[in-house]
Amino acid sequence: MLTSSGNHLLTVQFLRCVAAALVVAQHAALELRARSGQGDLLSYWHEFGGVGVDIFFVISGLVMYLSTRRRPAPADAVATASMFFRRRLIRIVPMYWFYTLSKAAIVLTIGSRAFAEGLPFLYLLGSLLFYPMVSPASGELLPLVESGWTLSFEMLFYAVLAGVIALRLPRLKTATVILGLLFIVAHAWGAGVLAQFFGRSVLFEFLLGMAVARLWMQFRQPPVWVPVVLIAVAVFALFVHRLQVDRFIALGVPSAMLVLGLAWMERFEWVRRQAGRLALLGDASYSTYLAHGFIMPSVVIVGLKWMPHAYGLICLAAVLTATAVGCLSYLLLEKPLTRRLMARFGGARTVASGENAAPV
Repeated sequence: MLTSSGNHLLTVQFLRCVAAALVVAQHAALELRARSGQGDLLSYWHEFGGVGVDIFFVISGLVMYLSTRRRPAPADAVATASMFFRRRLIRIVPMYWFYTLSKAAIVLTIGSRAFAEGLPFLYLLGSLLFYPMVSPASGELLPLVESGWTLSFEMLFYAVLAGVIALRLPRLKTATVILGLLFIVAHAWGAGVLAQFFGRSVLFEFLLGMAVARLWMQFRQPPVWVPVVLIAVAVFALFVHRLQVDRFIALGVPSAMLVLGLAWMERFEWVRRQAGRLALLGDASYSTYLAHGFIMPSVVIVGLKWMPHAYGLICLAAVLTATAVGCLSYLLLEKPLTRRLMARFGGARTVASGENAAPV
């Protein structure tokens, strides 16, 4: 993850690992609830685990702002924007397609109760192209790899930022105007899949991440109590007492406070050292995020068989197993594949490339 000095924000990289683990815990709780019927005992992780998505969105805005911090020369603007978007596609698309097509192959060859009537081609195509569509399995706006719904927002954000780079416009202000107009149009339109999808306030959590990046760049070393208070308030708001208001306020703002607080703690060597020990888990967070849906149901089934009432242990086992599988996926597939594609199609490495950015 690039900083303005070219170093790594190890604390934020660690937070990516935490965000992925929260999402896995939420989905494990949903699976446990469906198979055990013990909804009340699992309500905490079902409710609070989803904050991992909000943390990912904020981190994405932060990283994209830092990795595109230099305005290109007029003659290079379009080429720089093209390279930025191309490198983001290389970073996101191959692994997502791999897991989407793997699930399609499983559904078509082995079968699935969720897709008892088959897998519609247009639905599969929409999933591959990040186009929001109603899932035949759940009736919700979810792609075939359900956790991939966030990538539709990511791709929109990358497209907006690429346009801003090409036109050499102020990034935060212009992105705010474009996403704000899209949000207004979606609500004015009222009906339709795209209106329902892009009319969500999570759209603005990318902007929070960009604002966090600006604050971090302008105020590198605030008094130590500032990041400590930010982190404490964020943890309380996210995991202890959640406000019953719109998601942007309830989850987005505290997530931004958490990211900023940890980024400001980066200057302490002990903090950097501890976060650096878990760097691999942050690197593998995208693979973990995509792969966990394949392994987590099996862990829950086995756990309920051998530990029928140990729901906490089963959730923990699901998180640890998914993390291990994600690390293997990263080391054996994502890392070498991305490196090879970047070398062939990514072009020269530039500050606008954002090659180390958080994907989700």
